[in-house]
Amino acid sequence: MTLCIISHTEHYLDAEGTLLAWGSTVMEINHLLDIADRIIHIAPLHKGNPPPSSLAYANTTQIEFIPLMPSGGKGVKKLSIAWSALSNLRQIHKALKRADIIQFRAPTGMGLYVLPYLKWVNAKPYWVKYAGNWVDPQMPLGNQLQKRWLLKHLEPETQVTYNGNWEDRPQFLPFDNPCFTKENYVEAKPALTIKPDSKEEGWTLCFVGALNAHKGVPLILETLSLMKTSIPIKILHFIGDGPDRKAYEQMASEIETPIQFHGFLPKPKVHQLLSESHALLLPSKSEGFPKVVGEAMAYGCVPIVSKVSCLEDYITDGENGYLLDQLTPDALVDSLQRLYQLTALELKSLRLKNYTFAQRFTYEYYTQAINEKIIHVRLR
Repeated sequence: MTLCIISHTEHYLDAEGTLLAWGSTVMEINHLLDIADRIIHIAPLHKGNPPPSSLAYANTTQIEFIPLMPSGGKGVKKLSIAWSALSNLRQIHKALKRADIIQFRAPTGMGLYVLPYLKWVNAKPYWVKYAGNWVDPQMPLGNQLQKRWLLKHLEPETQVTYNGNWEDRPQFLPFDNPCFTKENYVEAKPALTIKPDSKEEGWTLCFVGALNAHKGVPLILETLSLMKTSIPIKILHFIGDGPDRKAYEQMASEIETPIQFHGFLPKPKVHQLLSESHALLLPSKSEGFPKVVGEAMAYGCVPIVSKVSCLEDYITDGENGYLLDQLTPDALVDSLQRLYQLTALELKSLRLKNYTFAQRFTYEYYTQAINEKIIHVRLR
């Protein structure tokens, strides 16, 4: 069976000519070979240096990459979506002749022409993986068109996998985002019991994601600068990068709490820091389902996250983490205080509950669900 994936995942060639792409997507596609004989990935090829988070495909004999013209961006750059459409559709049309089933990853600018093409021109079975925030009140216009018009009205029978459980029609299937392998899951369990004692050594906190205001980095720093509580914080780790990093480092230098900026890190190092951390701080303004939440749950790191999108489907406030109703320093401090007040037995129970739940985030669990709920249904 040949699976064709159409996505906006940015691909690059490094100095040695090796094809690299966003690590999370590459890992997912590598594991989809457990259920597909061959995968064709159609996506944009960009110029420049690949980001540090990029990875190479594990099997280039079974995974074929077909480059598209990059398009989209801010302002007038959005017009490139229109003038690149014909060239990209030619590439897509040619590749789909060799596919048995198709996955299109939305939302993305080219979805405005790819979704109608799949509906009216393509004859192969397909489904849509929608990775954005399905209920974002500030959703960009292009995302609104793909969600409200193309997926909900123009294509009422198209299978859609998405984060959360928002629609009551059978075409919409809630799906968990895979974060780690079964081996990672087993290796994570010791972190539940060997984590440093927060009462004696202080709390180790971490943030994983892009360093920007949307993800809540300034809010975290403001909270620490204003916090006047008895919560002993040993260190705060920022894992990730962004154009505003230097400004945030300057803000951090004026805060008494030790703060370390790591930049991008390989997965094993991220997992190590999660295993050492007591809480994950992610006060973002909008999310789909951030994979780091699943990773944190496996490694005994208590999630403190915004009450946005589908996160409340995974986190029950006060039971296995904390949900921020408001993105304010007071709300973040309140969650930290509630976590700090847990007894050792309560904290142990919380971590074990999350670890048991986190098996849903393995690639093996994900590929099995794709095979049973999508592939077998669409190809029968």
